[in-house]
Amino acid sequence: MIPTELGRMALALLTGLLLGAGYFGGLYLTVKSLKRCASPRLLLTASFLIRLLVVLGVFYLLSDWGALVMLTAMGGFLIARLGWLRSRYGRGA
Repeated sequence: MIPTELGRMALALLTGLLLGAGYFGGLYLTVKSLKRCASPRLLLTASFLIRLLVVLGVFYLLSDWGALVMLTAMGGFLIARLGWLRSRYGRGA
């Protein structure tokens, strides 16, 4: 593995972590604001589509760097998910 690939993998991991934090943070804020929203169905749908399009768009851009980089970014995304679960529900999540 050459240093450029290590740099790309590190950047992919950081990108996955940031994407996951943004995705699950957005989900948390959406669910939190459902009670005071006039149209919860519209809010849920719009929030989901925005979060999904951002994540898919960034993963699509990362796909040019290869499968290993994609897997590293997805790993970062899942680590962020685990971090959100543990921050809300403790170690048993």
